[in-house]
Amino acid sequence: MNILVKTKLILGTANFGNAYGISNNGKALLPQDSKSVISWAQSNGVNHFDTALAYGEAQEILGRYLNQSLAPIVDSKLNAESCGSSKSIVDATRKARENLGINQISTLYLHNEDLLQSSNVREIVVGLNRVLDLGLARKIGVSVYSEAAVIACKKVLPELTVFQVPENICDRRLISSKVIAKMSDEGNTFILRSIFLQGLLLMDPISMPLKLRLANVGVRELNEFASMNSLTTVELCLAYAHSISWASGIIVGIASLEQLKLIRESSKSLPDGWDTAIATLPSEIIDPRKWSN
Repeated sequence: MNILVKTKLILGTANFGNAYGISNNGKALLPQDSKSVISWAQSNGVNHFDTALAYGEAQEILGRYLNQSLAPIVDSKLNAESCGSSKSIVDATRKARENLGINQISTLYLHNEDLLQSSNVREIVVGLNRVLDLGLARKIGVSVYSEAAVIACKKVLPELTVFQVPENICDRRLISSKVIAKMSDEGNTFILRSIFLQGLLLMDPISMPLKLRLANVGVRELNEFASMNSLTTVELCLAYAHSISWASGIIVGIASLEQLKLIRESSKSLPDGWDTAIATLPSEIIDPRKWSN
């Protein structure tokens, strides 16, 4: 067994009032359920939250139920519509801050890496730097899909210091990245997302949609290896995420309060032989943007 060093958990809010995730049958967390989740999280050491304009009413729900006396850390993401001009970026950030009831957003992300390659990039650069100058956000970042995107975005906007990247036990494309490890050593922050691949890794292979049938074998191997080592699939996915040395945080999406409790309490290490027993999934599966094709 490898020694487990627990990485900070960040609670994702994509399903607060929204149908998000492949494994929950299109069900959203109701406001009352979101309230219970937020309350329990803050009382049990999970006081960092990730939200976005694209998540519908999630920001408002989060702001409504946060206990501000506990000084929550909240990150948010700008969508393409809010990045039309430097002024719209500043206005959207102010609005997000108001909806969340906080004085300062911890990290303000661009939700789409392509925005920094668009014809509007100059306005976006000016707007994000203005956000920093005004103290509306402590840091700025971007959500990306690859090592190449990390490099490209940092080149366009050196002030970016936080990167959300996809990584999970069945998608190990970044764990050995020398570029990311070096950037981390230089003071940049890397946050893991998709550690359960929108819940796909936690599904019974028999219940998977036909369009995702290429994941069946890999997820079955994952389940079998977890069972052989007296672990749940959740524990195995978390153990992998916690093992990544350059990761400063792990965003976890949850379908219920009970699932959050299991995630919070998990403290298992990666069993020996995991890397040969569990195959990586094909490119059509590891990128959710391709699921609708």
